[in-house]
Amino acid sequence: MRSSTLSMFLSLLMLFFAGWVLAVLYDAYAQFAKIINEDIAPPWEVSVSVWPFLLFLLYSLALFFFYRYKKNKKEKISLWFPLQFSEEDEREQAISGIACRKAFISTWISAPIAASALVFYPLFEEQFRYYPILIVLLIPTIQILTYFFHIRKI
Repeated sequence: MRSSTLSMFLSLLMLFFAGWVLAVLYDAYAQFAKIINEDIAPPWEVSVSVWPFLLFLLYSLALFFFYRYKKNKKEKISLWFPLQFSEEDEREQAISGIACRKAFISTWISAPIAASALVFYPLFEEQFRYYPILIVLLIPTIQILTYFFHIRKI
């Protein structure tokens, strides 16, 4: 149980850092678009905060070494799957299969809802510029939460 909670937390934290980096990139692209559209005189300037990129890189490196540590302890683990993707016996395989199926179904439900929610972006484009990033990142967040709430039986 503790391992699955840790894995869920680490996965959600990775999505948070990815969203933060995407928001900073969005700001940089908006500044660059303003330079192009308004034909501003040559001392051009686009400011980007380095902190989100640095924290994302540090967190990714920490996760990489954490995965390597788990792999060196002879645990069956892959860098591409969540930490709690254990299928050591038939019971765990069945529970993992059910959890994957429910996560897949939640994606099929949340993706059209997210696409429908993107229709409302022009209404609050000025107030909430990161709306599309948030909506797109909600899909894997729902998938991760669904998977880990159903995998707790292991």
